[in-house]
Amino acid sequence: MTIGEYIKLTDINTYYKLLKMCSKAIDKPKIELGCSVEELMRADSYTRQGRRIKQRRWG
Repeated sequence: MTIGEYIKLTDINTYYKLLKMCSKAIDKPKIELGCSVEELMRADSYTRQGRRIKQRRWG
């Protein structure tokens, strides 16, 4: 028996209050990134080969 089931059986009012509190969706602002990973790593001499990102030279 989970905590939610126990509260539902013993104290239905608290159960409904908790459902209302937890059901609210939090709207997070979407962060837009200016550069892709490849553009950020270009100065450090990384390249993408297939799925992998490999370092071309030390630097």
